Amino acid sequence: MFGGTEACISQFLKRQKAQDGSTKSQRTGRSRVTDGNDDRNILKTSRTDPRLSVPAIRREVCLNSPSPPSVSTVKQRLNAAGIMGRRPVNKPLISEKNRVARVKWAKEHLNWTRQDCNKILSSDEIKFLLFGSDGIQ
Repeated sequence: MFGGTEACISQFLKRQKAQDGSTKSQRTGRSRVTDGNDDRNILKTSRTDPRLSVPAIRREVCLNSPSPPSVSTVKQRLNAAGIMGRRPVNKPLISEKNRVARVKWAKEHLNWTRQDCNKILSSDEIKFLLFGSDGIQ
């Protein structure tokens, strides 16, 4: 009637009887170190301060935990939520003094004509260093 052997059906019924008729069976493999609450706290901490590293998130979230998760576990939880490890973009910093000077220069040259712009000599071979040195004295 079920398309299986008698032994197969007998084993299935024995398993069901051993589990008291419940459909949930014991899962195999290692149990998770973090629960749902820990996972939510990991995501919340990462979204609150995106510049935090994974070890820093682990320290902050699992400060008083008796068995804190490993760094790779925290990384897995972040990856599962779609938060991949990326470095933030380094943007050049503009000081208030430079910002004011740029605005002043732009306002002074706002009404320049094409002939005024053609009087400026420019080159594409100029080297600019925003921060630090390239080792050349």
